[in-house]
Amino acid sequence: MDTDRLKVYGAASALDRGDERQLEAARPSDRWTEVSPGGPPYRHLWLRLADGAPGDPPDERYYADEVRPTGVDGGGHLEWEAAPGGLEQVVVHNAAEARAGTHLLAPGTVIRAEERMDRSGPPALLYLADVPVPPERLARIVAYDAGAYTVQPVRRESGGFAADGPEIAGVKNLGELWEDEAGYLAGPAAFDRYVGIFWTPAGWTMVLHPPRMV
Repeated sequence: MDTDRLKVYGAASALDRGDERQLEAARPSDRWTEVSPGGPPYRHLWLRLADGAPGDPPDERYYADEVRPTGVDGGGHLEWEAAPGGLEQVVVHNAAEARAGTHLLAPGTVIRAEERMDRSGPPALLYLADVPVPPERLARIVAYDAGAYTVQPVRRESGGFAADGPEIAGVKNLGELWEDEAGYLAGPAAFDRYVGIFWTPAGWTMVLHPPRMV
């Protein structure tokens, strides 16, 4: 009679019992070696991202606390509270940001995560999320200094634009090719200028060419 045991789950492990019998002799006797982040989650939970990051510079990891929903506010949005006896300051990995090496989720964001077991010895719990981050953001020009802009990310709401996270400094415009074009997005001061910024390994960037009469 077959007995239940921990198995690796994933696209590469879709083996029938005949294949498993052939591979059984090559498998390590330690059952923990068959548990990986690719396995089934122990549970699903909600986490609220906290300030700070485990890495320096920040990567796809975040500190987070466990929360639970308490109801719906007047605008139809879920309200959250700290889960009684819940997790505090755990490290959650946002797999959607691992490839690009970004760290763009705002503190206070509530995300859905999975609790899994890793391959360390002894095994430890691992928290994984998959929250896509848009490759481009809308921002308002705030200031220009020393060849770069400070911008305020915004989001569109029914009443106009609202701030969407902290200001970002050091955003270069790759479209300013000549010295006399430097800082052209900084004026006139009486008008708001909205631009699209996108993430690169060198940081947030924009590409807007000044109009030219040639």
